[in-house]
Amino acid sequence: MRLYLAILLGKLISFISRTLKIGGGSAAPGLYALKIEPDLVEKLAGFIPKNVIITGTNGKTTTARILAHLAKEAGLKIIRNPTGSNLERGIASALISGAKLNHLNHPEGGLRWHLGVWELDEFAFNEVAPKLKPDLILFLNVSRDQLDRYGEIDKVVDRWCKTISKLNPKTIILINPDLAKLKNYFKGETKEFGKVKNIKTDGLNGTSFEFQISNFKFQISMPVPGMYNVLNATAAITAAYYLNIPITPLNNFQPAFGRFEKLPFGYIFLIKNPAGATQVFETIAPLIKPNDRLLLALNDNLADGTDVSWIWDAVFEILLQKSSRAKSRDLSLYVSGNRAHDLAVRLKYAGFEPDAIEVEPSLKKALKRSREGLKGKLFILPTYTCMLELQQILAKMGIKKHYWRE
Repeated sequence: MRLYLAILLGKLISFISRTLKIGGGSAAPGLYALKIEPDLVEKLAGFIPKNVIITGTNGKTTTARILAHLAKEAGLKIIRNPTGSNLERGIASALISGAKLNHLNHPEGGLRWHLGVWELDEFAFNEVAPKLKPDLILFLNVSRDQLDRYGEIDKVVDRWCKTISKLNPKTIILINPDLAKLKNYFKGETKEFGKVKNIKTDGLNGTSFEFQISNFKFQISMPVPGMYNVLNATAAITAAYYLNIPITPLNNFQPAFGRFEKLPFGYIFLIKNPAGATQVFETIAPLIKPNDRLLLALNDNLADGTDVSWIWDAVFEILLQKSSRAKSRDLSLYVSGNRAHDLAVRLKYAGFEPDAIEVEPSLKKALKRSREGLKGKLFILPTYTCMLELQQILAKMGIKKHYWRE
């Protein structure tokens, strides 16, 4: 009865949230449902034949999306947390959305899916992973992120080691070679990602490379740029290989909202920690043209991490050093968010001319001003909650659908 009531409440909250357009129902339904039935995730996930967990500092959403793309191409029915809500409440919300109240007594629990693909926050992994009883886990990477929550990276890895030491040894664990320490704690076998070679980039049009694992080779082309996305694809394809999911071309793969999202007037690249932000700068800096503009937005909300000192570790200098505007230093810059002034100071120390930096804490106003008289492209680089706010602004402007409908 508690499970039934929890799902009913969650579905009601999701309906209200989406009807009133105050959110996508990706967190609140699970948050309140778990108060009624704390074991909701364990009970509902238990009905799914196979569950995959993807965790790490960067690349979780894109890796999960690529794996889900391959699984769907193979005809599998997938359930996952697609909006990036990667705490337990996000997993619960996705399960609630997929559950059918009139089928709860069915052997499949009303969840008629072949595969669950769950991206999990680095910290939430330790509590939620045992509840999901995963068949496969992908550990992508670890770097400094939200020091107010996680502490230094050694603490993150130590917690992972403790958690996987208690998991079923039959679990398939795939790791980035940099995380070799995990091998010493898992009772089963860990495997590394497949190899890539012959990487070719085509600006913002995409990337191609050759993937190899064991005796298996496959040529991959995908319409997303950046070396970091090559690594994300490698992780996802390796997971598909061990799950016996056929590897098919990624030519028609579409990235998640906010992760190299194409707009009629530019692009959105999510930035949220030093490593991820620096990778984005490396990707876009050589491609910025004289008439292009940059809009950067920084918040310090809970989902962003309340400690924004990370911007001093992100190498904003790359935007000047590798840009065609490096000599003139007159690149038009707009900064927004509730920590816009902190960001402006960081950009000044990165070498940008203070007069070229326009500060507007209101993201709606900043977007409007950055588009006025725009002759080139606008590169928008927001942190997580800025990115969600931006999605709502764009939806209200009629430029795109609400992100939860994509």
